[in-house]
Amino acid sequence: MKETMGLTQSLAAYLCSLDASKFSESVIDVTKMCIEDFVGVAIAGSVKRESEIWKKYYAKKITAVQASTLQKGFVGMTVEQAAALNAVFGHVMDMDDVNNASIAHLAVITIPTALALGQELEKSGMDIITAVAAGYEAGSRIGEAINPSSYKYWHTTGVVGAFSSGTTAAKLLELNEEEMLHCLGTAGTQAAGLWEFLASGSMSKVVHTANANLCGLRSAELAQLGFTGAPTILEGDRGFVHALASEAHLESLTKDFGKKLRIEENSFKPYACCRHTHSANYCIEKIISSQRIQPEDILSITDETYSTAVQTTNNPYPENPYAAKFSLQFCIAAAIVLRDLSDKAFTVENMNDPRIRSLMSKIRVTINRDLDEEFRADTCRWAHRLTICLKNGKTIMEQIDYPIGDFKNPFDWDMADQKFTSLVENIIGAESTHKLLDRLHRLETIQNIKDIFKDL
Repeated sequence: MKETMGLTQSLAAYLCSLDASKFSESVIDVTKMCIEDFVGVAIAGSVKRESEIWKKYYAKKITAVQASTLQKGFVGMTVEQAAALNAVFGHVMDMDDVNNASIAHLAVITIPTALALGQELEKSGMDIITAVAAGYEAGSRIGEAINPSSYKYWHTTGVVGAFSSGTTAAKLLELNEEEMLHCLGTAGTQAAGLWEFLASGSMSKVVHTANANLCGLRSAELAQLGFTGAPTILEGDRGFVHALASEAHLESLTKDFGKKLRIEENSFKPYACCRHTHSANYCIEKIISSQRIQPEDILSITDETYSTAVQTTNNPYPENPYAAKFSLQFCIAAAIVLRDLSDKAFTVENMNDPRIRSLMSKIRVTINRDLDEEFRADTCRWAHRLTICLKNGKTIMEQIDYPIGDFKNPFDWDMADQKFTSLVENIIGAESTHKLLDRLHRLETIQNIKDIFKDL
């Protein structure tokens, strides 16, 4: 690779070089797990209120049947509509995967584009695996370049999403290096996604993911037609990284090319809430499994953690069930009272449960300087330290650095399949669930991705 290449150009060349035929067995395996996880979460999310609104939005706009949507009946729509809807479905429950280092949900800004465009182009399973892994690579590297400093205002998934989706589409369209560079340039100028929705628990988060997929598809298809974009969109003085991050990490864009792919550092969610709460949730799970404590036994709970978790999830008074997914106080209290943090835990009824409300008032969330410094040194380490003081004078302390589902404490295939089945079976039925799961397991052998959704 030429030393005179700019950072965006170097990244574009590297992304073009990625090919599943050269991937290790472990990369193919984890990519399939990422796709399975997203498909399951999206099917489950397809029945949520936000998803129903988006279905109504597109109901009278369908002009062609090019790709399946991940809902009962696998309704066909245009590529753009399917990608946008599947992105909404996949993000609405906050059970989609996370890349720790970039603080981004990469499946939802990669896989909707891969499945939708892949069906139109009749691509193979290996083509999809290549495109998805490349999309993760782009999103992770660019997210690392802006975080954690950009995270206060910018929802990373939204702002890196057009890059991830654009890269995925570019791989399926077989763009060359110059076209990939222009795709990234056009994608970057469309980046958007602000955190203000957290204040009210509004529905904006899924707009970020739908828009990201639409922007990425547009960027790749325009580049294929000869449309140009800024070739220094990432590193330029008025480019993406400097605009969004007060502390830039431009080296993340190109370091360690050819070594471990970023999709191998992906984390999955066992709990239906913000990933910044998961180490605290797992603390409670471990405490409950070893200690016989009841809510009424508790005098106080202190959750010490890193600053980004406090900034995002210290919310003692969530306004609605969606805001509760971003409330450490609710998640900790619900985990103790309900012994459950699946999506069904996040309801108005549970928010008004006097046992949960009482326990929430006893929870204090604070920044621990050591844990915060450790997070800044290793942004993959999202640690929480919980101290529970009981009325009998006993104190229980538990610290989790890597909760279950983290790539350093990973799911196995049994866990992944169990999550998929529990999310999907009651929506599409046991027979279709079994068929779909079988096809996703052998994705690398599928010659036409359309066959994944046949006869479901």
